Amino acid sequence: MTNRIRMTLLATNAEGSPDLYLTFVEATDLQYDEGQHCDMTLARAEDEGYRAPMIAFDQNDMAANVLRHAADFMEGDTNDL
Repeated sequence: MTNRIRMTLLATNAEGSPDLYLTFVEATDLQYDEGQHCDMTLARAEDEGYRAPMIAFDQNDMAANVLRHAADFMEGDTNDL
């Protein structure tokens, strides 16, 4: 059985600008535990023109919480760092 996992990738897009790539991947528990869900995300993003440096994370990673805070910060909803 697979699980649908929300993934975010910080990368360089085809125009050379920093970008966030959002996608879902399907992974078994074993694939998730081995980090293969990140590998799937990296491969998919490369196929769509994204380039290194790239780092992938899922909704359970600490980076996801930081991303939520960053969105509030960038929108001016908070002055906390």
